[in-house]
Amino acid sequence: MISLDDPRWPSLDHRGWSNGQGSEDAPFVPDELRYLAAHPTSGGRFNDLWPYLCSEGTAWPAAYASVPHLVTIARGLPAAERDDYLYVVGLVAMCSGDLGEVPADLPDDIANAYRHALPEALALLAETLATAEHDQITTRDLLAALAALKGHPEYAEILNDLDVYAECQSCGEPMLELPE
Repeated sequence: MISLDDPRWPSLDHRGWSNGQGSEDAPFVPDELRYLAAHPTSGGRFNDLWPYLCSEGTAWPAAYASVPHLVTIARGLPAAERDDYLYVVGLVAMCSGDLGEVPADLPDDIANAYRHALPEALALLAETLATAEHDQITTRDLLAALAALKGHPEYAEILNDLDVYAECQSCGEPMLELPE
C-alpha cells in the first residue's frame, strides 16, 4: 500500500478534491487515515471521510489508495467494531464494477495494493458476519459488501438499495419491514 507520506496523495482525486486542490470542507485523505489508524473507533470522523472516497455510484482514485489502509484498520478491530470499514471497502468494490477493476490511469502499485486488500477484506467480513451481532440494516450493508467482494456488483447494489425495493412496485404493500 502507498505510504500516507507518499507525495502522490494530492494528485489522487476524491469528491471535493481535484488536480491537487480541495474545496474548503474537503479532507486531505492521508491525514484522515492517519488519524483513524490512531483512533479506529472514531465513527464520526470515519463517517465524515468515507463519502469523499466513494458515494453516489462513484469510487474516486483516493478510494483505491485508501482501501488497503481501511482493511489494515479493520484487521486491528474486534469483529463487532469493524463493520463500517468493511462496508466501505465493499462499497468501493461495488462502485468499481467487476471485482478488481480500477480506473485506467491509476498507478499500478496502487491498483495492485487495492486488489491485494480485497481477499483479506472478504475474510474479515465473513468473520464479522459470523461472530458479531448486527441489526437488520447493518446485516444488509455487510451482505451487500460481501456480494461486491465476491464479484457480484449488481447483486450488491440490489442489497444495498433494499430499502428502496421494500414496497411492492405493483400494490405498494411492504415486502420488508425495515426499522425506522
